[in-house]
Amino acid sequence: MEVGRVLSITLVAVHASSLFAADPKGEPEANAEVQFRMGAGHFHSGNHSEAIRWLQRAANANHTRAQGLLALCYHAGRGVPQDFDKAAGYLARAAIKNDPIAQFSLARLYSTGQGVPKNSGKALELYRKAAIQGHAAAQANLGAMLENGTGTPRDPTAAAKWYAKSAAQGLAIAQLNLGRLYAAGRGVPASPNLAAKWYEAAAQQGMGEAQFLLGTVLYLGEGVPQNFPRAYKWLNLAATQDIDAARQHRQTIADKLNPAQLAHAQRETAQFIARRQAVTRGRDDSLPNEPNGKLTAPSTGTGFFITPSGHLLTNHHVVAGAQKIEVRIGNERLPAQMLKGDIVNDLVLLKVEGRFVPLPLGDSRITRAGQQVFTIGFPNTTVQGVKPKYTNGRINSRTGLQDDARQFQIDVPVQPGNSGGALIDETTGNALGIITCRLDDIRALDLTGSLPQNVNYALKAEVIQTFLNGTPTVAAQLAPPSPIKREAGAIHQTAEAASVLIHVQR
Repeated sequence: MEVGRVLSITLVAVHASSLFAADPKGEPEANAEVQFRMGAGHFHSGNHSEAIRWLQRAANANHTRAQGLLALCYHAGRGVPQDFDKAAGYLARAAIKNDPIAQFSLARLYSTGQGVPKNSGKALELYRKAAIQGHAAAQANLGAMLENGTGTPRDPTAAAKWYAKSAAQGLAIAQLNLGRLYAAGRGVPASPNLAAKWYEAAAQQGMGEAQFLLGTVLYLGEGVPQNFPRAYKWLNLAATQDIDAARQHRQTIADKLNPAQLAHAQRETAQFIARRQAVTRGRDDSLPNEPNGKLTAPSTGTGFFITPSGHLLTNHHVVAGAQKIEVRIGNERLPAQMLKGDIVNDLVLLKVEGRFVPLPLGDSRITRAGQQVFTIGFPNTTVQGVKPKYTNGRINSRTGLQDDARQFQIDVPVQPGNSGGALIDETTGNALGIITCRLDDIRALDLTGSLPQNVNYALKAEVIQTFLNGTPTVAAQLAPPSPIKREAGAIHQTAEAASVLIHVQR
């Protein structure tokens, strides 16, 4: 029997737009709100040790959000050694003040026994308090406990009520669970139509199980008109997320499609994945257009030279809608011309006048999981400055978001502003790809109820090479890849010389 799933740990996250609002009057040392903003700003920029210093001051002054964010740091081991006991302690201080995020997070600790004795009854109580205040994830988890009979007698009717409240706020797991209740007639009157409606709502948010169930009802014609091409699309998407049943039944549906229908369904699959990628792409310090049409303050991204004559690559989303593009070389800004763009693969070829140090493109087809890589970029320039920043890590998977074969999944830390930087092999100095997107903390928190840990993506060099082959005059100037290991200092020096800060005005 299918039962409701419970969301994984969610603590506190801070929207970047709130970090640098005008400071209230008073010295930071004497003002808990300013201390919190300082800490949150450092947290967002990745300087966790400095974030701890400011958040500790604000938390000691009984600042609720600071206590919650400090709990996150202790729970995840960001800037401090991981300590579930301290995380629970700070959450308890915030929860007692009726903060719904802290109540939800502390409830999850009681559910798992991290930092506190495992206590389903206490978890249920805290989930209910947060749910009453409208916390969507708490409503979903309360519904799951009521459906499963965890810490309370089973009550599918009450579960359906809380799932519905959470689903109305757009939480995918609640939409999926509510759809299952309507399909089974548990706690609500059976309704194939409503089951299909909620499956689709969750499927559109990328939830693999919902995609499988939606594909199934489309194949069977339960609650929706029978539609084999759409059924194939959703099962195909579910199959990319390791839903074994989707893989098993996908071919059965494919056998019922003619070549044109199959090609169309596959295109729709690719388009869906591209749209989902757009949701997770990092913001590059962009500001909205002013209503009078004047140029806004510049947004920023990263790029890297691929020819000595000034051809460079960056992401399409870095320069999309630009009225003016400049490349910063030292203290000089050079005007850049956009020669070619590919919105699907999020690539742009730019050109500036001059002679430069290029990076060679490597063969991304012979990479392996675990391979050491790094990037040079210009993240959060308003906070961290305009000097290049080095971060390194490994290739975690040779496929990206939803098993996209065009991408690598990497754990190289990236932030807003890193988009467009080269992904570089630590041993040869060859560019294996381009940093494209990151699994955004806030969005992931909203969608999954958990915080990602350095889940980022890079477009592979083989896709870049195909893009460049369409411009033979540029492809002919590409430096050959290094076939041998090189000295680390020389690799990093070349990478830094080839990487540039891009300013965009819209």
